Amino acid sequence: MPPVRKPPDEPGFDASLFGIADTELLAIVDDLADENGWTATIEVRLQLGEDIEAVGRRSGIGGRLGWMRRYGWLEREPGPTSNTERRWRLTAFGHAVLDDGDLSKSFQNALSKLNPAQRVKLTREISESGANSADEVRNALRREWQRNLNPRRPRAR
Repeated sequence: MPPVRKPPDEPGFDASLFGIADTELLAIVDDLADENGWTATIEVRLQLGEDIEAVGRRSGIGGRLGWMRRYGWLEREPGPTSNTERRWRLTAFGHAVLDDGDLSKSFQNALSKLNPAQRVKLTREISESGANSADEVRNALRREWQRNLNPRRPRAR
């Protein structure tokens, strides 16, 4: 199913996976975190440049953060709060995604030299090992695949 895009003249931010990567959203939550690691939905929305007065409650950011909680990458602070006041922080897996994701230059070089058949084989190996991984990992692999192989997404040059 193709992503639903907002018309360019509609205020707000494209909070879909195609508008902002999961890792980018996790990094924003981490950057805005207080001394205990918490940040509010409204702070994330403001950081993304949403015009809160124009958009009001019509934002996909809260829902997106809620899904990231379901995936095991964020936790939500307990307590009855409105969607904009709801607070989030990274789980151990969320931190691992941000802190341990760098690839060495030699590994990046090796990847760039793979032929198409080797890339298919590597994809198979990653997907087979991912199938036996924790839910958090499987969701991350699936979502990266969806985001980066979307035919409507501009290609990196």
